[in-house]
Amino acid sequence: MTVIPFGHGAGFGYASAVVLAGVFVRAGVAKAVRPAKTATGFAALGIPAAPAVARVVPAVELALAIALLAFPRIGAAVALVVLAAFSVFLVRAVRAGVTVGCNCFGQARADPLSSLDLVRNGLLGLLAAATLTADRPAVPGIVDLAVIMVAVAAGAAGLRSARGRHSRRADI
Repeated sequence: MTVIPFGHGAGFGYASAVVLAGVFVRAGVAKAVRPAKTATGFAALGIPAAPAVARVVPAVELALAIALLAFPRIGAAVALVVLAAFSVFLVRAVRAGVTVGCNCFGQARADPLSSLDLVRNGLLGLLAAATLTADRPAVPGIVDLAVIMVAVAAGAAGLRSARGRHSRRADI
């Protein structure tokens, strides 16, 4: 594995890969440590064979995190496919009026499914798209790190704010 020196090459893309890998690790571990709750959540979403899927999904998420770190471009392509497939599932569930949580991060968040889950997937898709620029692991420069940190913080703050507005509307 060749590591590119600071400030050269695909540092921003690899910083994106690291952040996205962290998201997949968080999601995979949250599901893996609570397999029964994960299976129950998946069943509530109408996923066939929920217990089996609840064992497979965390393993896929963790493997995807490893792929993003070791082979960022390939991992990013797979992440885009996974995010797109899950987004199609979410669209169908939201349109069908499913009101359970998505169980995306285990039982960490119990908000019902909404279009905000699609926005979150879109933001993760942007990270995956940025990761496509990294053909190998690279040490990001300080500017790369600053840009990715600001982008992630802005995305997270925007989602948090939108979730707050969305839940207040639901209470009315």
